[in-house]
Amino acid sequence: MTLRPFLSSVVALSLLAAVPAQQNEEADFNQRQAKALNTFAKKAFEKGFPRTAKVVWLQVHKLYDPDNVEAWTALGYKKVGQSWNPDASRTYPLADTGSGADGQPLMKQYEALKKDLANQHRQQAEKWQKAGNKVRADQHWRMVLRWIEGDAQAQKALAHIEVGTVTGTELEKTLYDRSKAIEKAVEEQSRTDYEVKKVDGVDCAPVTRAQIAYITVQSDHFTLHGDASEEENLSEALRWAERTLKVCQAAFPWPIQMEKWPGDWAYFTAEENYKQILKANQVPDLEWKLEHSSTSRIGNTAVGATSGRQVLFDACVRNVAQGVSGLGSDGYREGIGHTFVGMIFNNNRLFAVDLKKQQGTVASEDDREFQSPDFDVWKNLSLEMAWKSTGGIPANKLPFCDAAAFTNEERIKAWSFCDYMVRRDPEMLRSMDQIAQAMKSRGSKMPDQFEEEFKAKHADVAMPQLDKEWEDFWTGASPVLKAIQNNTPPLSAISKGVDKWLVAFNEARKSFGKTPVTWSANHSARCKEHAEYLKKNKDLKAPADVHRQSVDLGGSYIGSLFAQTALVQLGANVGNAKKQFEKWTYLPGYRDALMSNSILSVGMYLEGDVLVINATSGIGTPKAADAGADCYPPRNDGGMIFDGEVPVADLGPEAEELLKKHGREGQKTIGFPLTVHFGSSGGVSVRGSLTCTVQTAKGETIEGVLVYDDGVVRTTTAPGMVTFWPLAPLKGKVEFQWSWMAGDKQIALKGAFTAR
Repeated sequence: MTLRPFLSSVVALSLLAAVPAQQNEEADFNQRQAKALNTFAKKAFEKGFPRTAKVVWLQVHKLYDPDNVEAWTALGYKKVGQSWNPDASRTYPLADTGSGADGQPLMKQYEALKKDLANQHRQQAEKWQKAGNKVRADQHWRMVLRWIEGDAQAQKALAHIEVGTVTGTELEKTLYDRSKAIEKAVEEQSRTDYEVKKVDGVDCAPVTRAQIAYITVQSDHFTLHGDASEEENLSEALRWAERTLKVCQAAFPWPIQMEKWPGDWAYFTAEENYKQILKANQVPDLEWKLEHSSTSRIGNTAVGATSGRQVLFDACVRNVAQGVSGLGSDGYREGIGHTFVGMIFNNNRLFAVDLKKQQGTVASEDDREFQSPDFDVWKNLSLEMAWKSTGGIPANKLPFCDAAAFTNEERIKAWSFCDYMVRRDPEMLRSMDQIAQAMKSRGSKMPDQFEEEFKAKHADVAMPQLDKEWEDFWTGASPVLKAIQNNTPPLSAISKGVDKWLVAFNEARKSFGKTPVTWSANHSARCKEHAEYLKKNKDLKAPADVHRQSVDLGGSYIGSLFAQTALVQLGANVGNAKKQFEKWTYLPGYRDALMSNSILSVGMYLEGDVLVINATSGIGTPKAADAGADCYPPRNDGGMIFDGEVPVADLGPEAEELLKKHGREGQKTIGFPLTVHFGSSGGVSVRGSLTCTVQTAKGETIEGVLVYDDGVVRTTTAPGMVTFWPLAPLKGKVEFQWSWMAGDKQIALKGAFTAR
């Protein structure tokens, strides 16, 4: 009679003893995995790839050991009390210095490491599965698929379904299907034309009140006012607005029907015009807006300063996305605007609030990346943010962010979270906004209360779960999520021979009086994709062909956007690098890569004899000694000699169109181009005052056309560059003067050269 209770007690004690034993076993397993990652991260860092090492050390904390001392210390943190804080005496490096010879073996080692990590998780999964602990087993099966793709055993255990060419969960299928539908809509709309016409007699009261001359263009749904000289760009901006409306119809599940957009837009290239409009209409918070803003709303009119063609396009796309979404919270509204601009252009050149002015400081190296227009850079920032085990911006705080005081992290999280929710469930995002708006109307901005009210309305999902889903999406936690992102790993974008090309490139920049640039594996991913595309399609030689990608030829829409601004050298031979770079002098957009003070880092990939350079992702604020615009031919230097003409065939369709527009159709050459380089990725803000006077030594005016950075073929255009094109070949001594207003100060760059 006493034996049964005794045995029950023994069993109970055994089970209790097994729990810590199991926990210890899992902890030991995690420590072994963390050690393997630490070893690789240390090697990547020592070989000169700190960004790769950073992600791996973040993985240590996120996946295996949140308090791992080795990883925290390597990342530049020190422990204060119970928390890890940045060590002010140490700055974690961002620039890659590793060579191609080191990088390729490192990539192979990383692939081997991932397989080993997956195998370790498989063994654990099999053990827990045999023990009947499905929860623990499934955790390990999911980790198997995080590290490798296509593991049939893990897919079966997790009851995955087919999603595209891989397998995943029902949620992942939703994310995949919606992502592909949006991508298809964007690609189709990019090729769709819409009728836009100039109209008379349409009054824009805020602009009329400011006594600024303007023209008006209209499409089926939209009305846009702006500079008469910008008619072509204004018309194309409305085409992008119409395209965005169609993309929104594919992205949002609610009906989008309207005859006319409820309001009009007025955008001018000169910042002075924008400020004049604000003053004439005595807008609220006038002084703050004059100093800090680039867009504003006056009644039913959105007004703004758009320093370039792409900034104008961004503004119109943002307007449509924000209006159709119906989101009112600053965090969501800014986030959804960035989301659609990113999906359509993979670039963002418009901030409603100037970040540097907002912060009141010169951008640091970290800030430079947060202010980059390149969404590939933003994606890397979101990736690193998602890997962080502590810190970051919780999703429950986003609806209470103030756009006028956005931190860098808030802006990135607002964009990346809205991007995720558009793919997951836009209705849920709109529900979040409605809850937050109702709370703010009651004077409440408590994230915890927001989370509770959201849970009451959406019992099947909580905000922490959505944060976890966001993390998984951006870190590519499964084969499906990796397929949606479709990113080229930075380590795989390292090519042999690129080291010598970087040296040659910097030597060429030095000959132009510019500082050397660093090389980045992150910036090289798109270079690799485009180099492989060109190598596969060897018959593509013309400028228009090498600066785009065709889906029919194995390219992609995003790849084509990158190709527009890439630098491509076919028949690349490092032994002739100096001569090849000298030829770039005659191609204004390529010349800019040698002239711009703002290019701090480049991506570069060599595929056989095809060299592709990314000189836009690494644009940032130059060092003080390098600041300021510069021109070519150089100012105050009359001794240089150039060919007086450039073959139109080397320049491509934009030069052909320019000649045709000015009655010179069929002309085979055009005069040697003169350029001024501002280096701004956001366009040229001095359009309203910029002039270029070109004349012979006898004082005779040379006929030419001033062209801004509005093109899409790198041979003739580059961000922040202005070109003066002489319409006829030059001969003999040529004198020039660039002039513009910087605030109330007149800037002038004078020079001369000889055309042979």
